[in-house]
Amino acid sequence: DKIGYIRIENFHDGCADQFKTALQSLTDSGAESLVIDVRHNGGGKVKEMSEILDPLLPEGTIMTLREKDGHETVYSSDADMIDLPIAVLIDDQSISAAEFFAAALQEYERATLVGTHTTGKGRAQRTYALSDGSAVNLSVEEYFTPKGKSLADPGIAPDIETALTDEQTANFYFLGTDGDPQLQRALSEVQSLKN
Repeated sequence: DKIGYIRIENFHDGCADQFKTALQSLTDSGAESLVIDVRHNGGGKVKEMSEILDPLLPEGTIMTLREKDGHETVYSSDADMIDLPIAVLIDDQSISAAEFFAAALQEYERATLVGTHTTGKGRAQRTYALSDGSAVNLSVEEYFTPKGKSLADPGIAPDIETALTDEQTANFYFLGTDGDPQLQRALSEVQSLKN
């Protein structure tokens, strides 16, 4: 039904380029709406996430990172934006960059979030290598949504709450389109927005 589907497993290096290629392919093929799936996505790099959000958002702030001394790094989007209805699938395993991806689209009213409440993670980590070959991973920055909210405890509530059964959750990667009620609900949502 001319609905493009993109699943983002993580926001690691190369993700933004892969996303842009997939998005271009879908729009070239005539996609009139998008479902973006960030369920079971453990996060990744803010830079990759912000590059993916840029073509989906109007001009403005994507995310603000704040260090203990108050120094801030702000990621922004430009005015170029595709204007398609979007639904984003989230769950309690949508963590860190995946939560902020969904939160930015929700706050700009660019997407309907479908699924279950996210966990709530509000700090960025940095890994420091030690001389003995081990490493320590420290939380070094807080991060905030475009509207300045921390997701540290509340996480994100979906616009449309749709849960999987325990059996569906256990078989998540094998559900297929017809056996996935969250995906079905997202598809019906963007279908209604197209009309």
